[in-house]
Amino acid sequence: MVAASLCFSGTAVAYRAAMQEGVPTVAAPFARGVFSLIIIAPFLWRMGLVGLATRRPWPMAGRCAAGLFSFQCWMLALVALPLADAVSISQARPIWAIFLAALILGEALRRDRLGAALLGFVGVLVIAGPTGALSWGVLAAVGAGLGGALVLITFRALAPTEPPMRVIAWYAIASVVFWAPFVAWFWETPSWSALTLLAGGSALAVLGDWTASQAARRAEAGLLAPMEYVQIPTGALLGWALFTETPGWTLPIGAALMLVATVYLARRAAR
Repeated sequence: MVAASLCFSGTAVAYRAAMQEGVPTVAAPFARGVFSLIIIAPFLWRMGLVGLATRRPWPMAGRCAAGLFSFQCWMLALVALPLADAVSISQARPIWAIFLAALILGEALRRDRLGAALLGFVGVLVIAGPTGALSWGVLAAVGAGLGGALVLITFRALAPTEPPMRVIAWYAIASVVFWAPFVAWFWETPSWSALTLLAGGSALAVLGDWTASQAARRAEAGLLAPMEYVQIPTGALLGWALFTETPGWTLPIGAALMLVATVYLARRAAR
């Protein structure tokens, strides 16, 4: 899971650098879909059309829709916010998952879970403070976290019957089909360096999805969930080294509140 988190940090850096070279934000998810299909082409060839047949079409469609929304919000947050802030705020997925699970899956909204979620939300507000709590970049990062929570919920519904490569393949196909008209409308010929960044970021994203699925087969969710917070110090370090960004003093405080809330929720879920 740590390896998956590091891969996703690398994906964020690669896509942000590509967008700074002029790649439109709508082209980033399209490129991820295209390059992902190229990367997993050998697996698709071996699986064939039968391997793509899903037994759960509606949860699969929900996973694709949540992924499309989450990834686009993530791209907008990367453009508008410092890397460390965008990473930190979007890491609130376990917090949003509590309310979404109660709304969608009918799970009980217990007092302890609600308290932990509110503590994590305070952490989000602490991090968002210097950039303005209502700025569109912060809202995009929050949207990325909400979409990521929906991805977690739909993935849990798909896990018993759908292998990870099938889920990755359908999400890549949905990204290409959905974003193709927007890319055609806002088309700008990318530079070779931008294409290289998009390809590298897509490869890291596929590797991250695969390693995360392998982790889920080998360890409890209670152990895995806090591991994703490795992305926060990694994002701060990469933002400082590559984009000359200096994290504010509120980042470690807000991240610590979110981490405490998530570890508590993960331990309760494990029990």
